[in-house]
Formats: sequence, C-alpha cells, structure tokens
Amino acid sequence: MPARLLLIASLLAGPAFAANPDPRGLIPTERPRVTNGPACGNAVPAGPLALPDLVDLALCRNPATAAAWASVRSAAAGVGIARAANLPTATVSVGPTLSRTDFFRNDSFSSGGQTFTTTGGGTDFGATASLALDYLIFDFGGRRARIDSARASQAAALASFADTAQGVALDTVTAFNAVTAGVASVTAARASVEFARSSFDTARAREIAGVATPSDRLQARSSLAQAELTLTQAEGDLRTSQGQLATVVSLPPSTRLALAAPPALPATTRLTGDVDALIAEAERLRPDILSQRAQLDAAAAQVRAARSDARPSVSANGSNSVSALGGSNDRNSASIGLSLNIPLFNGGSRRYAVTQAEAERDRAAAVTEQVRQQAGLDVFTNHTALDTAIRSLATARILIESSVAAADIAQGRYKAGVGTFTDLLNAQSQLASARQQLVQAEFDVRTRQAQLARAIGGIGAEVDAMRTGR
Repeated sequence: MPARLLLIASLLAGPAFAANPDPRGLIPTERPRVTNGPACGNAVPAGPLALPDLVDLALCRNPATAAAWASVRSAAAGVGIARAANLPTATVSVGPTLSRTDFFRNDSFSSGGQTFTTTGGGTDFGATASLALDYLIFDFGGRRARIDSARASQAAALASFADTAQGVALDTVTAFNAVTAGVASVTAARASVEFARSSFDTARAREIAGVATPSDRLQARSSLAQAELTLTQAEGDLRTSQGQLATVVSLPPSTRLALAAPPALPATTRLTGDVDALIAEAERLRPDILSQRAQLDAAAAQVRAARSDARPSVSANGSNSVSALGGSNDRNSASIGLSLNIPLFNGGSRRYAVTQAEAERDRAAAVTEQVRQQAGLDVFTNHTALDTAIRSLATARILIESSVAAADIAQGRYKAGVGTFTDLLNAQSQLASARQQLVQAEFDVRTRQAQLARAIGGIGAEVDAMRTGR
C-alpha cells in the first residue's frame, strides 16, 4: 500500500477512536441536592446519628437514588444524541482490495487445423480509503423537535430523581421514627412491668399477713406475666425497626446504629396552615408533577417530529475516495451535491406515526391532570391526618397524667386496705394502655409531619429545619 494512502487513512480514521465520552459536556457529574447536607460519602459518620445525618446517608447510599441518577445521565446522553443531528455525519472506509482483469484480443491464428484466440490479464492487490459526508440542511423542524423532546425527557428524569430522593428521605424519617417509638414503647413496657411487679409484691405480702386472698396474688401474677409478655414483644418490634432503618441507609439489617435523640415536637408548624395554600405550593414543588409536565412537553415535541417526517427534507452530501492498485493505477474521485428527499408513499405508516404521537400527547396531558389532582388529595388527606394526630397527642398527654395519678391512688388504697385489688388492676391496665397510646400519638405526629411535607414536595426543607433546630 502506498505511504500516502496509509497517511490519508490514518488521518481520516483517527478521530473515530477519540475516548472522550462526553465531548459536549452535557452529562452531569454531581447529583442535585435534596437537602443542605454535606456531599455524598460512603463512610458512616462516627458518633450518634441525628435524623438529618441518616437522611443524608440514605440519599447517598440507597440503590433507588443510584438507579434514578443513572436515568438522569442516560437522558442527558439522549440530548447529545439529538443534538448530533445539527452536525454533518462523516464515514471513513479503509480496506484492502484484490482486483482481477481479463481481456480478449480480436486477432486469432490457426495451427494444425485449430483456431486460437489471444487472451491476457492480470491480478492487482491494493487498498482503498474513502470519506463520505452528509448534512441535513432543512427538515421542517423535525430536528429541532427531537432536541426539544430529548431536553424535556432530561427534565422529566431530573424531576423523577428528585421524587425518588424525596421518597427515600420519607422512608428514612419513617424508619427513624419507628425506632424512636420502639425505644419509647420498650421504656413504657418496662415501667408497666415494674408497676405490675410492685403490685404483685404488695398482694403477696398482704396474703402472707392474712389480709388478702390468694386470688389477689394470682391475679397480680397474671398481670405481671402479661406486662412481661408486652415487654418481650416491644423489644422484638424494636429490633425489627432497627433492621429496617439500617436497610434504608444500605447497611446490613443486623447493624445497630447509634442514634441521637429525636428533635422535640414543636407546638405549631407551618404545615398546619391553610390547606389551599399548601395545595398550591404542592403544584409548584412536587417533583412528580414537574416530571409529568416535562413528559407532556416531550410528547408534544414528538408530535412535531412525526409531522416533519412526512414532509420533504434537503441534505448536502459529499465524498472522496482514494485507491491504489498495483502501485501504478492510483485513483482519486470526489463528488459533492444536494439532494431533495420527498416521501411519497410508505403504506400510511407516517400518518399512523403522527396519530400515535398525538394520542401519546393526549394521554400525557390526561395523566398530568390526574397527577395534579392526586397531589391535591394527598395534601388534603395528610393535612387532615396531621391535624388529627396533633389533637390526639394533646389528649394522650392528658390521659397519661390522669392515668398515672389514678394508678398511684389505687395502689396506695390497696396497700392501706381500703381499696380492692380489682380497682388496682383496672388502674394498672389503664396506665399501661395510656403509655402506649402516648408513644403511638407521638409517632403519628412525627410521621404525619413528614408525610405531609412529602405530599407538598418539600421534605428536604423539613429535614434541613431539623438540622438547624428551627
């Protein structure tokens, strides 16, 4: 192969081996921030972990956010693919060739009564290199529509990532609240065991003194066993909650995280404000609404792209080919021109493609409205649930105060011999129930707050508020 042919081939083919995966800088390298926490790191911070620390850890480590982030990068690459249509395409072909030529002369001669025809030919080995360029000049906006669709799809992917991240944040808050409630439930169960044991000791002492019947002691022993059973169940539930919290932050479920005390429950919160204002805020903030609106934009752009496919397009093209055969037959050929491509008939597929794109646009519009309506219902439902939980917590706090006082009085009266053991058991049971109701009420308020923040689309702001102590 001639040296100049090798040089031309290497110059033409070299750019095809460029290793830059993002030549236009379109693919993001850092995840959007959901909270104001530190940058992602895989190490678990030392010391007791507060709720915002756990949320930051989950956002960085949870595979759900990793999958959503991969979708964002894929959508960004789709923008690059669509924008590539703004540039010409170049194709290089390089390869060896084997050429065989045979020719026949018109002259002939006779010998020994036979006629012979003179023939000749040859075989050449060489190589060819060619460069072809093609550029779409005009296509009635189809190229622009596909770029718009790709960008809208990227916006939808970013919103979906935010929606996934907010879901992970809510899962973390709920798991943390469950562990906190589990600890409080174990503490309450232990207090009930101690009270039941005290009642049992009192009944047994009174039986020994001859001022109580064995029935009191047996009832006390049954009540103590029930309290111990409740404690065992509460400890098992706590271990389960701890495993769920570890899993949310992508740690083995057997991991026992050191947790800081939960933030105090505020007397009031902005989330208990006017529900119509919160619904309006949700329509502005909720990432699933933003994602669906972006998908509607993408579908509308696809309609424009489908319509352009049924219209003419104008392209410029050019080519250059170099060949070397046998060292003496080098050739170079080039061409340049314009082409008008007019779609005539393809069985009606283009018309159906437009109809399909229009139907997808209409479906996206309907789904967008459906998501918007569901968002309003989510906010209203969670707002009502939070209001109910706050009022229930106030009642539970009153209930625990009265139940503690009633149990102390009943125990004192029984010890003094002026009260029945049945009265003591009733008061003891009511106190144990009140303690668990208070634990559940506090869990409900904390969780309902997070669920309402998620319904509005601002759970990240609520987590940051816990971080700053506001």
